[in-house]
Amino acid sequence: MTRRVLITGGTGFVGSHVVEAYTAAGWRVRALVRDPNRLKWLKGLDIEIAHGSLSNSDSLCAATDGCAVVVHCAGLTKSIDRSEYYRVNSGATSALIAASRSANVRRFVYCSSQAAAGSAIGKIASDEEDTPNPLTDYGRSKLEGEVRVQQESGNMEWAILRPPAVIGPRDEQFLPLFRGVVRLGLYPAFGNNDQKYSFICVHDLAKALLSAGETDHGYNAIYFVASAEALTWSRAASVIAQLAHRKVRPLNLPKSLLPIAGSVAELISKISRKPALLSRDKIKEILSAGWICSPEKIRQAWRFECKCDVEKTLTETYEFYKQAAWL
Repeated sequence: MTRRVLITGGTGFVGSHVVEAYTAAGWRVRALVRDPNRLKWLKGLDIEIAHGSLSNSDSLCAATDGCAVVVHCAGLTKSIDRSEYYRVNSGATSALIAASRSANVRRFVYCSSQAAAGSAIGKIASDEEDTPNPLTDYGRSKLEGEVRVQQESGNMEWAILRPPAVIGPRDEQFLPLFRGVVRLGLYPAFGNNDQKYSFICVHDLAKALLSAGETDHGYNAIYFVASAEALTWSRAASVIAQLAHRKVRPLNLPKSLLPIAGSVAELISKISRKPALLSRDKIKEILSAGWICSPEKIRQAWRFECKCDVEKTLTETYEFYKQAAWL
């Protein structure tokens, strides 16, 4: 078998780490790149660059040609126009599946999200047998992408991984939390301040996506992939504060004001034409209880377990932010 893999989203946070993982494992890596000016995380790597986009069928056919595995990490996490979530996360996934089948790709690996499943209802932790109940357009569009993979892959093997919040070097989503602690000594506190969330270090997620491409069993299945630990905002803030040698205290935010904050952020986003990290949909996720998922199925199937704990994950992220002068 030709050990050539196509990785989409390779210039981004998760995708760039996946490119590194496959390269280190000896694969011939091809990265689909839409913007040639966004190659900073890929510099110095011995990889092929396939210039094109998920919206161009010709470039998808060229990119998938000769590949044994496709790892689809590209996706839209924030947008001004909600229809864009479905165009990218569902429609473009379908187009990539079609190109992969035409190129006789053996296996299609889809990096989905815990958001596609939604929060656990009446349970301590979600598992893969639960009926999905996504709360946001992002989650619903990722779930549609999962359905496309299952229904349109034909004879291709497939694997769907659902990571929760991904933290690590190069991430921008959690940068405001780090900045709030380091610069102001504050972190956001919601409700009783003890709500727990599953998380995964980006290094562990990259290894899981590598396992999905290399395994000889356990494919044609959906897996949550997450640290065995859970994280609270206060726990994260405490670790960051220790790293920064700062005292930290909670900034208590009344639940009643958060939807208003989301609406204001959306209005500013529409005026500026720049997608915002905060929105009414994001507030729904923040306020919903039960964002814990069980990694037991992937542990049983592939003997896969996350190696990075809370301290290691946040420390590596903090050190990256400092070196990159992001803080």
